[in-house]
Amino acid sequence: MTPTIESKISHLLAERNKEAIELVFTHYGSLLLNIINRVLRDDEMSEDVLQSVLLKIWQNGHNFDSSKGSLFTWLVRVSKNAAIDKTRTKDYRLSQESKNGVEVVSIAESISTGDEIEKLYAKQLIAQLPGDQKVLINMSFFEGYSHKEICENLGIPLGTVKTRIRTAIKHLRSII
Repeated sequence: MTPTIESKISHLLAERNKEAIELVFTHYGSLLLNIINRVLRDDEMSEDVLQSVLLKIWQNGHNFDSSKGSLFTWLVRVSKNAAIDKTRTKDYRLSQESKNGVEVVSIAESISTGDEIEKLYAKQLIAQLPGDQKVLINMSFFEGYSHKEICENLGIPLGTVKTRIRTAIKHLRSII
């Protein structure tokens, strides 16, 4: 960006003028979204974080100090920090676990619809799991039990069921 647009935005931010956020979004929005998405690797979540970043820029824009760096650098830093903060939240961790589960489900679906070689490969992968994990993966992904139902059927605490399934998924991903 040209120094004039940066100085205009920083001036408008200092005055808490709404046009500042419009200009930030117009001139830097796609770049900031890409920075956030590189950290999160989730388009929808990245868009949500971008919205919170724009709000944070609006709320703290009057604190921007051009003697410490350019507006561009400050915007990038705010965006990257917000994305990193998001990775530390429970909903981010749950979304990542959900993505891992989808990968195992796609393996399971390929077993039911794929050719014999794929079926054999998937069976060999699952056979490499420890016995307790193998049972949980079969119940969860092939037999359709919820985590709570597995917990009730096997008499294992819900946290243990979830941890073992997560561990099994990580193991399967490491050997795929």
